[in-house]
Amino acid sequence: MIKKYIIFVSSLLVIGCSDPVKVSPDRLPDAYLNQPYETNIDISGGVVVGVGFYSEVSDANFIIIPSIAEGGYKDYNLLTVTGTPTTSNPIYIYIAGDTYGTNFPGKQFEKKYTIEVMPSK
Repeated sequence: MIKKYIIFVSSLLVIGCSDPVKVSPDRLPDAYLNQPYETNIDISGGVVVGVGFYSEVSDANFIIIPSIAEGGYKDYNLLTVTGTPTTSNPIYIYIAGDTYGTNFPGKQFEKKYTIEVMPSK
């Protein structure tokens, strides 16, 4: 009985000690009306599964592009948000996905951003 308890507690400690997925930065910089915008989003704490990655942007002038890793495949751990705002409406971004698991199950993440659009400089 004690052996089962020790294995159970050890498993909980190991699972609880795995790094959480972190999406940064916490806030994206403001954009300026009719001026090109580009910034990066970094996802750490696991390798993002491309098939399970989902993104949505409220402004059709903006896109989210994964980086290209060595070997030519898409790397969803480093994303670039790019576009040119044509209205002063805020731009809403939503990203979500999963990371690959190894000895432990993969982890899910999601993040919402609001980019404020300022008058031209």
